[in-house]
Amino acid sequence: MTDRSIHPRLPDGTERVVTARTEPRPDGSTVLTLVTVGPPLVLVEHRMFLAPYLTHSLLHTLARDLDGVPTPGPTPEAAALLAAMRTGDRTALAAAQDAFNTRVLSLWADTDGSAAA
Repeated sequence: MTDRSIHPRLPDGTERVVTARTEPRPDGSTVLTLVTVGPPLVLVEHRMFLAPYLTHSLLHTLARDLDGVPTPGPTPEAAALLAAMRTGDRTALAAAQDAFNTRVLSLWADTDGSAAA
């Protein structure tokens, strides 16, 4: 999940992407789908058609830019939730679920606590 507490240098008005999917096409093109956070409790899906040359260029750029960058792993809230599920401790699981839910709901709030536009 991307939000200002993880990436504080994001400029105001930057879309916060929750998930991304790609759908490769037989001709080498790709449909890139980004899901962003909209008004409270709404996810907005953005679908973009990438021509074969743009797809190749994007993949090349990403491979070059991410070379040597370690995988970030799960967010602390997701890691705590996974750990609590593995232990079977109901109290720890409830606390981890609350923290995870708070994290997800924070995507819909601006830094001042108001609803995201």
